[in-house]
Amino acid sequence: MNTRVVSRLIAKDLSLMRLPLVLYTGAAFLGLVLAAAGGAAGRGAGITLALNVLIGVSFHVMLGPVLGEREHKTLAFVMSLPVTPRDAAIAKLLSAFLLFLIPATVAATALIFLSPVDIFAAMAVSDRPVVSHVFGWIGYYGLVLGAWLVVFAVVLAAAIVSESIGWTIAVLTGMIFVFGNGAIQLAPKLGWIGRYVRDLARGGPALPLTLLAESLSLALVIGAMLWLQGRKTSFV
Repeated sequence: MNTRVVSRLIAKDLSLMRLPLVLYTGAAFLGLVLAAAGGAAGRGAGITLALNVLIGVSFHVMLGPVLGEREHKTLAFVMSLPVTPRDAAIAKLLSAFLLFLIPATVAATALIFLSPVDIFAAMAVSDRPVVSHVFGWIGYYGLVLGAWLVVFAVVLAAAIVSESIGWTIAVLTGMIFVFGNGAIQLAPKLGWIGRYVRDLARGGPALPLTLLAESLSLALVIGAMLWLQGRKTSFV
């Protein structure tokens, strides 16, 4: 892999997306402030804004730096560089994850107010050491961002491999249908879901197992995408 050129491709994408990145991050902070301000209206607006940031940045990253190469006539520039399609895919993958994770981490913080438990009050009266709370927050971010990243990675991989808006939208629609229907219709009918959620809230065995499942899923998706890109002999 040509590390020097890959790093420059990452810097190019971050530079071209710097204004949207600032705006998304600012909106995520606003959502966090509204959610933390208290009151049903402020909390609802903050959580909604945070969710919109997660959705919006996911779409923007795929439609801009990934699928926008051909539209913006910058693919020829990438093709002229001493990189393989696999190198270009690695650059897209890393820049997309960075562009997503910066505002998404802030937005995820606002989503703690979706919990029926007052997490901050529980931490204040807890006799657990500070380190345990730090690990608890790391687990929370891993759980929330990991789940979103798995879906994001699947759609991103489809965009990178196919370079087609149609195929990307088809994969996205399929993911929304599967996970949407599973969460809304199927989950409430399964008794073990309630036990699983309660175990997650307590930080029981379900938490590390879920984090492991998310990590393995991400590794599988990324590995499959890089394997497919490695089979390409050219950009066209």
